Amino acid sequence: MKKGVKVRSFALFMVTILVLASLMGCSTSTKDNPSASNNKEGTDAGPDYLNPVGVYPITKEKITLTVLGMKDPGGTDWSELEIFKRLAEKTNIELKFELAEEDTFNEKKNIALVGGEYPDIILRGGEKIDEETYGPQGIFLDLTDLIDKYAPNFKALLDKKPVVKASVTSMDGKIYGLPYYFKTATTQGHLGFFDSQWMKNVGIETPPTTTDELYEMLKAFKEKDANGNGDPNDEIPFSGVGLTAFQNLLIPAFTGMTGGIGFDVNDAGEVVYVPAMPEYKEALAYTNKLYKEGLIDREFSTQTSQQWQAKIKGGLVGVYNGSPTLLDPETTKTEQLSLVPLTSPTNDKRVVKTPDYLYTSRGIITNKCKYPEAAMRLLDMFYATEENAVDGFYGNTVFLGYEEEQWKYTDDSKTHYEWIEPTTGFADINKSVSVNMGLPGLLEFPAIPANYPLMENKVNQVNEKQVPYYRDAYPVNARFTAKESERGNVIENDLFTYVNMMTTKFIIGEESLDNFNNYLATLDKIGLPELIEIKTAALQRWNEAIK
Repeated sequence: MKKGVKVRSFALFMVTILVLASLMGCSTSTKDNPSASNNKEGTDAGPDYLNPVGVYPITKEKITLTVLGMKDPGGTDWSELEIFKRLAEKTNIELKFELAEEDTFNEKKNIALVGGEYPDIILRGGEKIDEETYGPQGIFLDLTDLIDKYAPNFKALLDKKPVVKASVTSMDGKIYGLPYYFKTATTQGHLGFFDSQWMKNVGIETPPTTTDELYEMLKAFKEKDANGNGDPNDEIPFSGVGLTAFQNLLIPAFTGMTGGIGFDVNDAGEVVYVPAMPEYKEALAYTNKLYKEGLIDREFSTQTSQQWQAKIKGGLVGVYNGSPTLLDPETTKTEQLSLVPLTSPTNDKRVVKTPDYLYTSRGIITNKCKYPEAAMRLLDMFYATEENAVDGFYGNTVFLGYEEEQWKYTDDSKTHYEWIEPTTGFADINKSVSVNMGLPGLLEFPAIPANYPLMENKVNQVNEKQVPYYRDAYPVNARFTAKESERGNVIENDLFTYVNMMTTKFIIGEESLDNFNNYLATLDKIGLPELIEIKTAALQRWNEAIK
C-alpha cells in the first residue's frame, strides 16, 4: 500500500510539474509574442492584448504600429489628419508614419524591403509583384486567416464580389495585400465631350455616331465660327494630351476593343494586342487624315495638361477628351454633350472601356508587426459600410470626411450632397481630414454634388451615352508569376515605348503607313508572341479564379 501511495504521489507530482511548466510556457510565449492566442474550451478567444471583434478599443492597452505610406505631392503629414487622430482615440492604436511622395516611394520601399528595415504596415504604394515576391518569403504576412477571424467587413466584400477575391489572391493561393475598391457616380471614362452650342452654330442638328459623321462635324468646326466669337479661324476642332484621346475614342471605334495601346480579349476569349490588329492601321489612317486637315490640335503630342486645359477654358476647343468640370462654371451655361461610342467602316460595335474600380496591394502587413490581429481589425474599419460605421467612420468617410461635419446629403433619397463650411471641396479634405483616394478600403458613393450643373451634366451624359456600352478589356488585376512578371514587364515596356513613338509618327505623317508591316515585324522582334503566351496563361488562371 505504501509503495502504491508513493507511486501515485510521484505521478501527481510529475503532472503538477508538467502543468506548471505548460502554464509558464504559455505565459512566456504571450509576453514575448503578444499575438499568441489563448485557446479556451476549444474556441479561439484571440490574443490577450485584444478585445473581441466588435468591441472598442481594439486593444486593451495603447500600442504603436509603424507605417510606410505614399503621400500626395505636397500633401499633409498623415499624423495631422483628423481620421488618424480619431482612430487612435477609438482603437488605442497609434500609427507612426514614414511617408514618401510617388516619385521616391518605390525606391524607399524597395530599399527597406531588401535591407530588412521595413515597417509593420505598408499603405497605398504596394504592387502585385511585391506580393508575389515578398509574400512567399514570409516578409508579407498571409492575411487569409486574419481576414477570416478579424475582418468581417472585408470578408463580406470578398463574399459579395468574386472579382475582389480573384484580384487579391496571389499565385500561391494566399492573400498578402488589401485592395482599394471604389465606385462613385463621377468615376467614369471620357470618350469626348463638346459644347452643344458649337454644333448648333455650324448647323449640325444631331451628334455624330460614326467616324465619318465625326469627321464632318470636326470639319465644320474648323471652317465655320463654331465658338461664335466672330473669328472663324481660332477653333481647334479636336484636342487632347498625348495619345489618350486616340486610345479612348478612335481605337475602339475601329477595332471594337477597349484595350487602347495595350492588350484585350476578343469574343473568342483570345488575348490580342490591339496595336497589332489590322484595324489599328485603319484607325491610324483616319487620325492621320484628321491631322493633315488641321482637325486635330497640332500640339497634341507636346502640350502639357495645363496648356490643354487653358485652351478648353478659353473656348477654343471643340471635342475634348476630358470632363466638362474642367470648364469655368461661371461662364459655361450651355450643355456639354458626350459623344456616343462611335462605329466605323471596320467595326459596328459601340464599346467603352469599363473604368477601373479596384486597385490591389493598398494595405500590407509585414512580419515585423507584433500585433497583426490589431492591424487587421484597424484596416477592416476602412471596409465598413454606412450601416457598420463606428462613430461615423467607414469607407466613405475616408473619401468625404465625416457626415454632418464636412458634408451632408441635401435630399432624403441621398442622390446629392454638399460641403459644410469651412470645407469647400476635396482639397480641404486632403489638407486636414483624410487621404481621400488610394488607401485600402471600400468606397461606394452614388451621390453627386448639389448645385454643380457641370457635374450633373457630366453624370447624366455618361449614364445615357457611355455606361450602356461598357466593356472590360484585359483584366488589369490578373496575376503573374515572378518569372512571368520579370520577363513580361521588360517586353511590355519596350512594346509600349515603341508603339507610342510609332503611333505618333504615323498620325503626324513622319512615318508612312506603307511601313505598317515593318512596324508589325518589329513588334514580333521585341517579343510580342512571347508576351501573348504569358498574358494568355495569366488570363486562363484569372478565368478560373472568378468562377
